[in-house]
Amino acid sequence: MDATEHQMRAAQLIDELWNDPDIGARIQAKAKEKFPDVRTPDTGLAPHLDPFRKQLEAQQEEMKKLREELSERDKKDKERQEAADKLTYEQKLAAARDAFRLTDEGYQKMLDHMKATSNYHDAMGAAAFIASQNPPPPPPGPSFGPQHLNLFGSKNLDESLALLHRDPEAYRDAELTEFFKNPDKYVAETLGNA
Repeated sequence: MDATEHQMRAAQLIDELWNDPDIGARIQAKAKEKFPDVRTPDTGLAPHLDPFRKQLEAQQEEMKKLREELSERDKKDKERQEAADKLTYEQKLAAARDAFRLTDEGYQKMLDHMKATSNYHDAMGAAAFIASQNPPPPPPGPSFGPQHLNLFGSKNLDESLALLHRDPEAYRDAELTEFFKNPDKYVAETLGNA
C-alpha cells in the first residue's frame, strides 16, 4: 500500500522538525517520553557525550563567575577613579608638593610657574619642573678617600719618581739597592714614618 500525499507531507514535516536545530531536541525528548524505545540521534552517543557536557557546563559556570568577578573589579576600579578625580584642587597641590619635597619657596615657585603657563591642571608637572630646575646641592667635602692623590708622581712632577716613568725595571733595581743598604730607614722614609 502506497502512502498518500498527506502521509508523505506529514512524514516530511516530522523529519524536518525531528532534525531541526532549534526545536528538534524538544521533539525528540517528547518522543522518548511517550515511546521509551524510540532511538534518537544521540541515543548511542549520550553515555559518551555526558562527561563532556558536564565539563562544558562546569566551564560555563566558571566563566560566568569570572565575568561577575571582573565586573565587580571594574566597578570598584571605577569607584576608585571617581574618588581620585574628586580630590580637591588643594589636595592635588599638596600631593605634588609632598611628592617632590618642595620647600615653601619651591611651592611658591610651582604656583608661579602654573600661573605663568596658564596650566592649572597639572600640579605634578609643575612640581617636577621646579624640582628639576633646582637640583640639590652637592654634598660638602670629599665623598671618598683623598681627592688629590699623587700616585707615582703622576700629578706633580717628582724627580725621584722620574726614573719609574722612563725605565720601570731600572727604578725597581735602584729602589731595591736603597732598601738593602738600610731597610729600616727605607721603610720609614717610604711610608712617611721618619
